[in-house]
Amino acid sequence: MSKNYKSFSSVAKSRFKGMANELGYEQVSGIVYQKENDGWFEGFSLQASQWGNDFFYINYGVCIPNLWEPFSAEINRENIGGYLLSHRLHNDHNQGFDNGTKEQVEKSASIALEKYKEQAVPWFRDIKGLNDIAERYFDSKNLDKNNIGKHEYFSKLGAANYGLLLFKAGQLNEAKIWLNEADRLYSLPLYSTPDGRWIHEKEKYARLMNPESYQVSQHNTIKKVIQKIECA
Repeated sequence: MSKNYKSFSSVAKSRFKGMANELGYEQVSGIVYQKENDGWFEGFSLQASQWGNDFFYINYGVCIPNLWEPFSAEINRENIGGYLLSHRLHNDHNQGFDNGTKEQVEKSASIALEKYKEQAVPWFRDIKGLNDIAERYFDSKNLDKNNIGKHEYFSKLGAANYGLLLFKAGQLNEAKIWLNEADRLYSLPLYSTPDGRWIHEKEKYARLMNPESYQVSQHNTIKKVIQKIECA
């Protein structure tokens, strides 16, 4: 069945308004809906199939405002960031919801509200605040509290996110430990070898990989938060 509309987001905007209202969510965009809690946001977003199939997904999860801008008091609702913790809503037989026609999108919105109350609402209700979010995030990553100083390079973002979560939760001593670990990892030089290995010490024919600008910005934030903790 071919779609009888041009833009999924424009159709969803009206069809999901009732679901958002019943849940107490604010419509941030045509496909993103959120509700503010104490220091964090819960919400869901709609994701059309990348292959052009006649179904879409609903992802729900936890967003942390200003996680990487910890000294900013202003919250940009349209740029809070991705989910640190997330799940995909399940329909009866799969994860997809029909969107072949406008009518199907409307029916999917009604089904989605029922499924959201069954799956997402209890999950959000069980979250006990930023400390709980931090520990759930830790459990979802390949981090080890006994492995400080030994984590691999590609654990750097996980260590940084965890440290920043702890900082926002007021656990300054623990936050400093993990931010120092992130600082160590971000500081490591990274070389790419012709045989496809990633190394931190120069070898013949290995090529130094310069960090992207966003990585430099992240590293600067980490160092600023460490300095803030040390001056507290």
